[in-house]
Amino acid sequence: MNKKLFQTLIIVSFFLTINVFSQNWMQYPYNPVNSTISFPLDDGMHSANTNTEWWYINLHLVGSAPNFKKYDVMLCYFSKPANMRIFNIAAPESGLFDTDVNQTPSALTEQTGHWQLTYNPFFISDYSNWTYPADSIPYRYFFHAENPFPYNGDGLDITVTGLRPPLNVGGDGYIPIGDQGDYSFYYSYTNMKVEGSIKFDNTTDIITSGIGWIDRQYGPFTVGINTANQYEWYSMQLDKPGVTWGTPQTPSEYNIWQIYNDTNNIPAVPACRSISAIYADDSQDTTSNFIFERTSYWHDVTNNVYYSSSWRMINPAQDINLDMTPTITNQVIDVILFKFWEGGTVIKGVVQGQNVDGVGFAELVAKHNSNIIVPSVPTGLNISYITDHYALNWNASTQGTYPIGGYRIYRATTNDGYWKYIATTTALSYNDYTVIPDTSYYYTISSFDNQTAVSASGYAASIAVENKEISVTNNTIRVYPNPANNLITIDISEFAISNNTVIELLNVNGELLKSQLMLKSKTQLDISALSSGIYILKVTDNKNVVVKKVTKK
Repeated sequence: MNKKLFQTLIIVSFFLTINVFSQNWMQYPYNPVNSTISFPLDDGMHSANTNTEWWYINLHLVGSAPNFKKYDVMLCYFSKPANMRIFNIAAPESGLFDTDVNQTPSALTEQTGHWQLTYNPFFISDYSNWTYPADSIPYRYFFHAENPFPYNGDGLDITVTGLRPPLNVGGDGYIPIGDQGDYSFYYSYTNMKVEGSIKFDNTTDIITSGIGWIDRQYGPFTVGINTANQYEWYSMQLDKPGVTWGTPQTPSEYNIWQIYNDTNNIPAVPACRSISAIYADDSQDTTSNFIFERTSYWHDVTNNVYYSSSWRMINPAQDINLDMTPTITNQVIDVILFKFWEGGTVIKGVVQGQNVDGVGFAELVAKHNSNIIVPSVPTGLNISYITDHYALNWNASTQGTYPIGGYRIYRATTNDGYWKYIATTTALSYNDYTVIPDTSYYYTISSFDNQTAVSASGYAASIAVENKEISVTNNTIRVYPNPANNLITIDISEFAISNNTVIELLNVNGELLKSQLMLKSKTQLDISALSSGIYILKVTDNKNVVVKKVTKK
């Protein structure tokens, strides 16, 4: 064989192999690495070691012209502990909310090995099937749900198609639920494209765009009636502002569990609090190291209980700060044995340094018998410029139901609500050394209480700071290459070097990563071990402070 042709075939074979490997989640069967889940096998029913099993989907839909109405939909079929269907449709713009709970013994039929089920009590003929292998497209499902007379007349005929790898909740698809020994198999299909039609308020509407989320959960656990597993659950689906749902560009999705073990305590253990996330590059992680705050509560007057009613999630490791609000306040569902709140949310914030908007759902089984008053919003925020940083100070907040636990600081380059989390402190002041030279900022702060199920204030009125050059001699230092992969050179040939000249490298949260003396005018710094992103380089001596932004590729 011709040597050049042979080399070409090797290269083509290599890239084909890489492509098949990178796309293997789109081929059945699929067994994620280190996961207990198998696809499509676990889409089907389970019998052994299963006390609870459900097929759940939530949807955010936009109808057709000229009104382009918005709809939030939740549809869930239970096989255990009892056959049941919950079918909710909400119209956020009008505030209308329909909920229907049907519990009929032996109404549900399911298949093993793949997705196929029917729910057929009196008057109702629901069904949901996979479309594979007929169309050779994995992770595509059809749903027909109906509420004919004498019910409310709502209906749904949709196809949802998976655009992202399955999210293995907990990292391996098998998670502890609470600290009392319950466990669950669990995975989610996120950011699914939705097509079809919806019938609501006696009108059928064609869906022009939409995004769906499927949850599959089964195993030896019990929720709702189990007082040891009173939980809050959230799904969050995000992308850069302006993206049409169903056409992801830089998406990220989050599955959040938090389980109370008493009125206002969520133990700081993975069994009681976790986030499983999938990012724009399809990478996934699970962590219990995050901040979750309830920023308001709503009184369900009918049942005289209180639910959390707006929320904030912060994950410093991924540079995440997200605020969620419900689309409709009153969305209580009665399944006879217990009641819970479930409904759509809108989301705004920052993920990995980028502004994002999003939608989600909240499912609140945990509730409170008395109102929880959140701390007051901090007042008197004042900001001063001091050579190499901004100094913030403010007045103490008034406690709500519980004592003040501390304060959080946020920053943004625009004043439109996309707040980047900076730090937490128990003091009434904070020095921000992480600012980027020649950049204008807005700052705000919030307060929070001292509970493990944290309640927090809203944001303080923002304060703008001038475009300051955070350096007195910024033109006397060069850093190159910038951006860089491995090594950067710090050149201070015009800087009066002394025995006290120090190089410091900080992350954007102000945490010191590297520090060393600079003994000559040109020094190299190894940044190869750092993650991609923005860092702050400081060079100081007895008289000067120089701050530079460094970007790691």
